[in-house]
Amino acid sequence: MADGQTAASPVPGAVVVWTGAAPTIQAFRIPASGLVLGRELLATTTDDRISRQHARVAWRDRGFVVTDLGSRNGTYTGGNPLVDREVTVTAPSVVRTGRTVSVLLDDIRRFENAEISSAHDAIVGPSTAPLWRAVEQAAHAGDNLLLLGEPGTGKGRMAHGYARARNRREAVFNPMIQAVPLDRVVSDATETVILEQVGKLGAQNLATLARLLARPDLRFVTTAVVQLEHLGVAPEIAQALSTRVIMVPPLRDRPDEMAFLVNDAVRGAEPGLQIHSTLVEVCLLRPWPGNARELIAEVGRTAHTVAAQGKNNIRGEDLDNDAGHLMVGAPTINAAAQPTATGKLRRKRNSSRPSNDE
Repeated sequence: MADGQTAASPVPGAVVVWTGAAPTIQAFRIPASGLVLGRELLATTTDDRISRQHARVAWRDRGFVVTDLGSRNGTYTGGNPLVDREVTVTAPSVVRTGRTVSVLLDDIRRFENAEISSAHDAIVGPSTAPLWRAVEQAAHAGDNLLLLGEPGTGKGRMAHGYARARNRREAVFNPMIQAVPLDRVVSDATETVILEQVGKLGAQNLATLARLLARPDLRFVTTAVVQLEHLGVAPEIAQALSTRVIMVPPLRDRPDEMAFLVNDAVRGAEPGLQIHSTLVEVCLLRPWPGNARELIAEVGRTAHTVAAQGKNNIRGEDLDNDAGHLMVGAPTINAAAQPTATGKLRRKRNSSRPSNDE
């Protein structure tokens, strides 16, 4: 930790999310001399394309200076080769060294000593583990819970996790799927209600909901993409359903979980395929407006296509160009890169380009 930096200060660094042929999560702080990515840093890697000292990452003026150290297979930032051997990027930025993929972040503290689990029928990493704990706390406290987030972020799984934690008789109501009214779904024995598409309830169901909220033994967990007031829900009902509110981050803000989701999607579709690091790199560079749901569907479909073509590995270029790109102007983990003065000088001295990683 730099001089004058407190424990509460952000800690810039690199989070390795893929190496060789498998997902991982390894967080490294950047020392004053810079962090050298390579086999020396990743003692247990199976990556045979990464050099012993492949690239250096330095933290300078609130940006990352990435320098290729003469590696055999080159260094890539944002999916592009470092033709100048050195480039400055801002967080978050994706770096590929050999067949290892890292994400540069301005604060890696939550990823340090972290683990990935498959609890709750979901991939749970440090990005969402605190949210799952908060869901269980809300359930045990008997609080009505509102889960907010984009489509496909996992709100439904968390809602069912809330119901499991309460361990009471539950009911699920989605007016877009169920034709019967709410009062036919929630019985006197029901003690937990999972409420979806609350903005589509209609006058009759909203009146029923207002009556049900008065029941002392009944608790609600609601999923929505925006605050309930913006969906036309009366303020008193919205407040009653929002005793606790949890914001579920989009997948593009969860790089620790994305590589594991890609791995699971391919394994679930075509277990015999090998996963090339460029697939993980490309997935990290796209906004995925449909989040995990969209990513799993697109990667699985691509895996089937690749296998049908007789290929034995799935690469980034196999993914459809439109996959994960339907949100116009969505942020991505693809920070703008600017060549440094040193890099420009090196380009003049050496016009050779790094070879493309096979």
